[in-house]
Amino acid sequence: MPAITALPHRIPAAGRWPRVARFVLRSCLLLLVPFSFPSAAHAQPLPQSTLDTVRTYRSLERALAEPMQVYRLDLSKQKLKAVPEELRRLPNLNALDLGRNKLKELPPWFTDLANLQELTLSGNKLVDFPEVICGLRHLKRLDMSRNALTGLPACLGRLQELTSLDLWSADLATFPEELEGLEALRYVDLRVIQFSPKEMERIAELWPRAKIQFSAPCNCGM
Repeated sequence: MPAITALPHRIPAAGRWPRVARFVLRSCLLLLVPFSFPSAAHAQPLPQSTLDTVRTYRSLERALAEPMQVYRLDLSKQKLKAVPEELRRLPNLNALDLGRNKLKELPPWFTDLANLQELTLSGNKLVDFPEVICGLRHLKRLDMSRNALTGLPACLGRLQELTSLDLWSADLATFPEELEGLEALRYVDLRVIQFSPKEMERIAELWPRAKIQFSAPCNCGM
């Protein structure tokens, strides 16, 4: 079909156009309307199918140069000792990788990243679970593996959209009953953590619909 390069000087009334001609013109006009992601004023979590295809920024400097375009940011292996406060200037941030840094805590303003759906904090120096994470209500995937975490806070049970929780090789000892509120949870990695068979049974009862990966049980306390 030849490209339409110009419209005629005189366009007949729409009711007089042949049906095919009206359809073609509507189709051409639709092509002129660009698809747009949410603006800062209307920032919201992206559908998972869209988030899986967006560009991954690997430089904070580059991300700050075009902040409205940043949906996924990888700042892993940057030797960070603190979370850069400049992240607050990325209103559309949906996925953030801060893995393999030297973080010991998260700042109180971290809840400003309200649209986060994926957060990776693996391989840091976290001992106390950062309760600020409990305020990220759209969080779906959380990777806290390879930290020296000693327990999970009760507030974690408020993350009702969380589907994946990676705690591989943590040092966990406490699992509050409130964690049963994670009803959307479908995958939990608890490998390389020592649990007795009784503890494993109790954890499985917290999340009956989740696939939970354990290492072989220990004879702890026996």
